Amino acid sequence: MRVKIIFWAYIVFSIANLVAQVIPSGDMNRFTKPVLMPLLLFYILEYSSGRVTLKTLLLGLAILLSWLGDVALLYQSDQLFFMIGLGLFLLAHITYIVVLKKSAFQNIRFDVLKVLPFALYALVLFAILIPKAGDLAIPIFIYGIVISIMAGTARLREGITSQESYRWVLYGSLLFVASDSILAINKFYMEIPVAGLWIMSTYTAAQLLLVLGILKHVD
Repeated sequence: MRVKIIFWAYIVFSIANLVAQVIPSGDMNRFTKPVLMPLLLFYILEYSSGRVTLKTLLLGLAILLSWLGDVALLYQSDQLFFMIGLGLFLLAHITYIVVLKKSAFQNIRFDVLKVLPFALYALVLFAILIPKAGDLAIPIFIYGIVISIMAGTARLREGITSQESYRWVLYGSLLFVASDSILAINKFYMEIPVAGLWIMSTYTAAQLLLVLGILKHVD
């Protein structure tokens, strides 16, 4: 029962944050955004019935780092806070890569055909962003490589986890890439109308799907 309550609380706060992006309302955004990841942490705890495993610890760490990144990015107009947020999400993606490798029935095998689309997409995005990024070009390049590896790892889980876990994690990773792509394009290349709406709608869905998909994997 509590799992469902937390799930729907996350949905409600996500929708409230999207409303804040459309209005727009800075106060409403600052109130709703920091609540989202703690709700997912509570969801992980309740879903796992309080059992602490390596998987739940890693997943919780990824969400905690994301929460800290969310808070930092509330002040992303300051380049220092943007860099702090970028670094925290970089660590979150590295943690996701580790937990995805742990959430499989056997070791993940590299398949160039499966990850090629992610590599090509990253190259196109780098070509667009790097010339405009100035001093942030190298951090953005590193971040882009890491999130591409995260999405590629999600793709490589096909056949070595349940179909439900595989699909939800893959969709979540793709939405995460979409969210970060929109954020980067809006910040460094061109202004996107109602960018906050597209960034947060894909981001909140991505985090939820990643959590649900990883928890669906049963060793």
